[in-house]
Amino acid sequence: MTRVLIIDDHPLVARATANEVRMVKRDAETRIAHSMEEAERVIADWESPDTILLDLRLPDTDGLSGLVHLHKLAPKATIAIISAEDDPHVMRDAFAQGARGYITKGRDIDQFTEGLRKVLDYGFYFPPEVTTPAPTAPAAHLTDREEEVVRALALGKVNKQLADMLGVSESTFKTHLRAIYRKLGVRTRIQAAGRARELGLLAVRRRA
Repeated sequence: MTRVLIIDDHPLVARATANEVRMVKRDAETRIAHSMEEAERVIADWESPDTILLDLRLPDTDGLSGLVHLHKLAPKATIAIISAEDDPHVMRDAFAQGARGYITKGRDIDQFTEGLRKVLDYGFYFPPEVTTPAPTAPAAHLTDREEEVVRALALGKVNKQLADMLGVSESTFKTHLRAIYRKLGVRTRIQAAGRARELGLLAVRRRA
């Protein structure tokens, strides 16, 4: 029997994904978690899942930090991302962090099902655009504070937590975030963290 854990904070999406899994893999046993905390309990109580289908945005974690955390909790599981985020930069970053699949929610049902089938049968699936070379990222001139903010994004915490960590108000944090989006040419936190990693901005600079 194939054990599949679905982690998605939208109940209808999670249920629909579970139905698709059972259609593709009739012997699959599915369980659903709506947060990372709930996923931790499921993994602790359940025999380690064979496959984990992870939404990138959860109420208690954001971005690829959840992927890294799950690798520690269930090191033998095949982890695939199911997300509305369709930026190839993010997909490549997910692969670099150990994801073995990436299925976008915005694709038509046949493409979604085919991607899911390949993850469950072969343990690997990425959309065709991920195999094309990544474009050269333009130079980005961030202030020292903006670099601190973009490095903080990689921690996957919510804005309020990151603002408190950096000692600024949430409003100020969001102002920095808008400037970072503009300079990096991105629209979301996940894209910003991925682009910053490509540009080498996530390395902590040593002060003289």
